Parts: sequence; C-alpha cells; structure tokens
Amino acid sequence: MTDETKVFSEKLQELIQYSRDNGDRLSAGKIQDAFEGLSLDDEKLQMVYAYLDQMGVQVYDPLMEDVSHDGSHRPALEAYLEELETITDLPHDVELKMFHMAADGDQEARGTLVSRYLGTACDLAGEFEGKGSRIEPEDLIQEANLGLLMAVNELEKEESLAAYRVKLLNRVTTWLEERVQEMEEELRSESKVVSRMNRLAQSVHELEEQLEHKPSIEELSAYLDLTTEEIRDLLKVGGENLTIEDI
Repeated sequence: MTDETKVFSEKLQELIQYSRDNGDRLSAGKIQDAFEGLSLDDEKLQMVYAYLDQMGVQVYDPLMEDVSHDGSHRPALEAYLEELETITDLPHDVELKMFHMAADGDQEARGTLVSRYLGTACDLAGEFEGKGSRIEPEDLIQEANLGLLMAVNELEKEESLAAYRVKLLNRVTTWLEERVQEMEEELRSESKVVSRMNRLAQSVHELEEQLEHKPSIEELSAYLDLTTEEIRDLLKVGGENLTIEDI
C-alpha cells in the first residue's frame, strides 16, 4: 500500500466516521476539504461518491438539492447483512462484460461490480473475525468494502472471468490483511499506553503516601525507571486524570 493510498484510505474512513456522527450525511464541501492536497481527479472523486452511496451516506450540497440517490441512512449491521442477501449474481457473460468495461474506466460498470461483490467482501471480513481479530465486525466490513472499491478501480484487462475474479479477490484479501495488521498494531500500542498510564497513576498514589507530598517528575522517574520526558508524555495523554503540580 503506497503512502498516498494509505492517506486516501484514512481520509475516507474519517469521512465515514464523521457521517455516522452527523446523521449519515456529508456535504459535498466536506468531501472536497477532506481530500485537499491529494491528487483526487474526477475519476477518484466519483469513486468516493460511489463508495459513500454504497455505505448509505447521504451527500448533499447546502446550496443545491441533495445529490444522494435515495437519501437513506447507513443501515445497522443486521439490516445491512439482510440487504446483502438480496444481491443477485450477474450472468457470466454480463459480468465479464462489466469487468472489461470497468478495466477501461467505465464508472457505471465499476459500480455494478462493487454492488455484485459486496457480499463476497463481507464474507472475507467474516473470515478475519473468525480468526479472532479484535477489530469490530462493522470496521472489518467497512475495510473490506473499501478494499473492494480500490480493487475494482485498479482493474487491468484479463482474458477470462475466472482471472478477473481471482485478481479482484486477491487484492481485497491483501488490502484486508494489511489494514487489519495496521489496526491490530494500533490497538496493541493503545493498550500499552493505557497500561503505562495505569501504572503511573498507581505510582503517583504510592509515592504520595510514602513521601507525604505529591511526587515530582524526577521522583517518579527514579521510581518507575522512566525518563522525565516519557512521564510528561504520559501525563499529557492522561489529561485531567493524571496531573503533577510541577509538570
């Protein structure tokens, strides 16, 4: 995954989270602002709109009428899974034609293929959940959908339907593997920080009882065998819950 692709993915995930906090609605201006500085051409912008539409996000322009297809909100997980069951397979000749058109850059064909393979992406996400991943099911599905969108957008010409399918699923799987690994590492890092913060809070309490005054940064440093800078960083993360008078 290139640095720009990673940033693009992160920005798109931030937009989804923002929409969840705002009634599953996004302004067109918010989307433009989110990707400022990235090489987002019309083709990629249409890909973003297609993805948001698939996720049930309503995109609107405050100065114009809504531009989403039906204005529906993002379905809950159960409703989303039920909706996937209604997706029907395409006849093989039609699907192959859609792949050829998508590889040539046809946005409508790409949208058709994304819709066709949403259920498959969900199944791939379920495999990671079955392996004991700590990532929430909704986040796994969202990542699988994003991987599917990226894979369809990057299709290259193949001779057969089977070849297209293999390439597509391999790319979605690779995307999921990379993103799950990154998110698991973030969770482990957060867990370590929380553990160190708890240890720091306990040490502050213990030292205060022993010294009968609030411990200084230097006293905590000696007690915990941490540098004063490490302690200051932990105190900043802890916010109001962890304070030392002379920080």
